[in-house]
Amino acid sequence: MIKTVCFVLFFIFSIPSFADDQISLVFINSPKGINWRTPFSLTVSTINNSLLKFKNKRVFAISHVFVNLKCDSLGKDVYLGMTSATTTEERELLLKHKVGLGLMFHTYVGKLEKTTEIVKDLESYHGSDRIAKMTTLVSSEACARMLDYAQDYEARGFGAMYSGLQADPLKGEGSGCSAFGMSFLEVAGLLEPEYFTEWREHLYIPKRFIGGPLTGTKVPLTRLLFRPGAKWNNKEPHIELRAWNPEKMHSWVGRVHQQSKKGQSIRNLIEIRQVGKTKEVIFDKTHYPTPTGPYWKFEHAHLANTQY
Repeated sequence: MIKTVCFVLFFIFSIPSFADDQISLVFINSPKGINWRTPFSLTVSTINNSLLKFKNKRVFAISHVFVNLKCDSLGKDVYLGMTSATTTEERELLLKHKVGLGLMFHTYVGKLEKTTEIVKDLESYHGSDRIAKMTTLVSSEACARMLDYAQDYEARGFGAMYSGLQADPLKGEGSGCSAFGMSFLEVAGLLEPEYFTEWREHLYIPKRFIGGPLTGTKVPLTRLLFRPGAKWNNKEPHIELRAWNPEKMHSWVGRVHQQSKKGQSIRNLIEIRQVGKTKEVIFDKTHYPTPTGPYWKFEHAHLANTQY
């Protein structure tokens, strides 16, 4: 009971009291880290994390991102996230259908995560160094726009599409967890150039490791495991991929937190906080202009009707 109360108090008081509207991105590292250096290291580290089982709490085997929209001007405080509906689909694709790194581009049956389950998941990691948080204070207009986007995203059924790392949720392609979080920043005009350089992976994935519809071939898991020397390579047939990496996001929070403690001035940063080993950086972007017009990148988009 005491742990639950402390957790709730942390998320209530982890932003300045004068802030009425904000978005927080909560970054969760995998237990052992995902190594993106080569196809082999990515495969092995993903498998090692996925085999872990924790008692009474979620593993977050490949890292994760949650969104918290706290729009006091509208009386709304919601948590959202994207995940796959089951884990069996990934296993079948990898072992039965032999898609290899085609897993990175597949659109799975998705699940839009909501406040109650997310708060419970986060409570079990209260004060953990696996959690890092970026909170951004925003205008009431920006908060309302992001809330509209969240409602429309669900109403259009995009929450049922847990998509590959290449997917852009604003194009109606569904989303992975990190792209989903980043789409809120884009909708509200809060993206920064450094996010693209610091938070993303840029890979040239050899087609010989990609099975499934993209190549029409099969790639057994052994092809990845028995080629530890293979590299991301644009000198052979490949597919280029730029993907948001939650663990890079998490590390960035740690760096900014440390730089601020050393007295460095960081644009728009107004406060840093730490509860246990969980670090948070807080920015003020209430002065940023809120974009107008449609946020969807496809034609004939109109607001659907879902209310939080």
